[in-house]
Amino acid sequence: MAPRSTNIRIEFDAEVLRNEVADIVDFASFKRFWQRFEHFLEDRMVWGHLNVLEGHGLIPSEFKDVNGQLSYSAGGDTYQVAYDQIVSDWVVTIQ
Repeated sequence: MAPRSTNIRIEFDAEVLRNEVADIVDFASFKRFWQRFEHFLEDRMVWGHLNVLEGHGLIPSEFKDVNGQLSYSAGGDTYQVAYDQIVSDWVVTIQ
């Protein structure tokens, strides 16, 4: 599990998406959430905002499942987190 100091900040203004983070239980449910998150951003034409955040290492990328945990890159480093810990390890804020 990534240390608390490596929290990821995901910003959006849809309460329903924020609540769906708690429903992630495996890689398949994570991919469904992330796809909805990306569509949410595209629908609001703020894709550039996501790229800016990702460039600062705040939005994770290069997702895969490693031994039953989510593996991702952020800020040039690779992290792993248990699916049931995403809701507490990632900082999700509403804009």
